[in-house]
Amino acid sequence: MINELFAIASKAYDKRHYKKALKLFLESAISGDVDSMVMLGVMYGSGKGIEIDFKKSIEWDEKAVAAGSISALLNLGITYRTIGDLVKAKHWFEKSLNTGDVEAALHLAKMYMISELEVDRAKKYLEIVINSKDALEITKAEAVELRKCLCK
Repeated sequence: MINELFAIASKAYDKRHYKKALKLFLESAISGDVDSMVMLGVMYGSGKGIEIDFKKSIEWDEKAVAAGSISALLNLGITYRTIGDLVKAKHWFEKSLNTGDVEAALHLAKMYMISELEVDRAKKYLEIVINSKDALEITKAEAVELRKCLCK
C-alpha cells in the first residue's frame, strides 16, 4: 500500500508546490518510505523546491538503494554522469541494467558514443534497447536515431 504521506507529497509535487512536497517527502522518507527517498534524490538533483545539491541527491538515492529501490540505481547513474564522475555513473548504470532497466542501456550507449574506439560497445547497448520488449517507444526511437548516427 502506498504510504499516505507519500501520496499527499506526490500530489503537491504534481501541482508544483515543491516546498510543501519537499517537507512531506522528507517526513515520509525519515519514517522509512523508499519512494519518498527516491523523490528527495530527484528533487535535490533537479533543484525543484530547493537549491540543487548533488551530494544530498546521492545521499538519498543511496539510502533508497539500501532500502531496496531499483529506480534509484538509474538515478545515481544520471547524477554521477551530471557531476562528471563517469566511472561511478557507469557502475550505477550497469547495476540498473542488470536489474532489467533497459533505459540504463541507452545511458551507457550515450557514454560510449563519445569515443570512436567504443562504437561497437555503444551499438551493443543500443541493440539492447531496440530489441527490448520492456523499453518505452520513445526510448526505442531515440536508440534507433543514435544507431543511425553511429552507422554513418
